[in-house]
Amino acid sequence: MPNDSQTYFSNVAGQWDEIREGYFTEHMRDSAITKAKLPANAAVADIGTGTGFVAGGLAPHVAKVYGFDANPDMLEVAKQNLLAFSNVELRVAPGDQIPMPDNSLDGVFANMYLHHAPQPEKAIQEMVRLLKPGGVLCITDLDTHDHEWQREQMADLWLGFERDDIRKWFENAGLREVDVDCAEGTCNACGPDGKTDPLSIFVAIGRKG
Repeated sequence: MPNDSQTYFSNVAGQWDEIREGYFTEHMRDSAITKAKLPANAAVADIGTGTGFVAGGLAPHVAKVYGFDANPDMLEVAKQNLLAFSNVELRVAPGDQIPMPDNSLDGVFANMYLHHAPQPEKAIQEMVRLLKPGGVLCITDLDTHDHEWQREQMADLWLGFERDDIRKWFENAGLREVDVDCAEGTCNACGPDGKTDPLSIFVAIGRKG
């Protein structure tokens, strides 16, 4: 993750949970987790876990959650948020270089991480590398938008993605049963002018062949 992104998330780590509430709700998170159809004994990773929002949603439903984030300040907040869960392990790592073996996980999740990835397709390939055969990748992120201020103020590298590109990248990485659909809700981003302009969010699911 580039330095400007690191700087942004270090600066907002203490306020991120409040900021995040307008971007991604518990209902959207839980709906995406339900779509993944994970077994109760699953071991999963949350890439770009931030303050542990998705990891906290996963923990009651699976055996083990590994939360990875490049920013140690965000992970410090996540540690506090996830104290109630003994099955969550947090590690500092960039999303495109996860220190885990090939074919080791039943599921990999990435919520609002991909638009911070320097090379999104390679990041997807890295996530797929971690999956066991039959394992599921679940990515939730923004559809293409024109909020240039998010690049400038929030260090976003990409202003969302075309769903056809996401589908192609999933399939190129060896995933089958690929489904890219609307997530349950919108990202209600408040711009510099104080106006809220909702952005659509996709949820992409695929299983490793």
